[in-house]
Amino acid sequence: MTPKQRIALQADWWPAACRAQGWKTGDRDLRLRVCMWAVSLKNPSQLSLLEAIRSDAQPERWLESTNDLDNSGDVDRVKACLGMLADKMKETGEVGQPQIGRARRLRDVIRSHIKCLALFHPRPRAYVAEIINDKFNSWRKYGPKLGIRDLTDDEIITKAGKQIPSQLDQLVMRVAAVVNQKRNENVLVPAYRHLQGPLPLTIHGMKMAAGIWCNCSACGKQKNAPFLPPIPAEENWTDFDPELEAVTDEFGGAGGDEGGDPF
Repeated sequence: MTPKQRIALQADWWPAACRAQGWKTGDRDLRLRVCMWAVSLKNPSQLSLLEAIRSDAQPERWLESTNDLDNSGDVDRVKACLGMLADKMKETGEVGQPQIGRARRLRDVIRSHIKCLALFHPRPRAYVAEIINDKFNSWRKYGPKLGIRDLTDDEIITKAGKQIPSQLDQLVMRVAAVVNQKRNENVLVPAYRHLQGPLPLTIHGMKMAAGIWCNCSACGKQKNAPFLPPIPAEENWTDFDPELEAVTDEFGGAGGDEGGDPF
């Protein structure tokens, strides 16, 4: 669990649940017990969660502190359950649906890839839009075209019974491969031409130039290395809109022509 997630838990998610349930926000033992049951129950209703909390039963997962929660699936489950206890509709809908939180993180990975792609391509978002259209729409004869909002992290089982990566996993792998190919080709757009050298940028160098979080071993050894940034509570979908590239250049690449296939 990251420091920012812990602050959100203690200053927002937990107090909201306490107000709805009539609990004391300063009750640390109760907070830990609620968190333990949140990560122990697979798909609880508000009633079954409250019954477990009030029972003498021991949860499957034991926590000495909230530091024992990881910063992905555990936090998703705790946030969703506390939101359900606070009677929040959006969070309640995510209880027992871990793919929703994972989908947000995968889209954030795609955002980072787009920032890296902006070093090598003048219209990175439009490029990703083309990838989505080619990968998920080229074979569709009926119905609306799929866009980034439609892609999910739901499991996919083929007719032969084989499980394959989710739509968002497929997109992450494809865009990552494109970024690595562009990096090895070592042709930067004019805005980053000052970084051009005889050898391709290292992955670390590319991420530093793009201004995104780096998880390489060197960064991990730094005492002041930044923590993985949390996913925003409300996603900025315009991050994926190629139409905006003619108006704004928030990803740091050179500007492009108007148009492009919207998501």
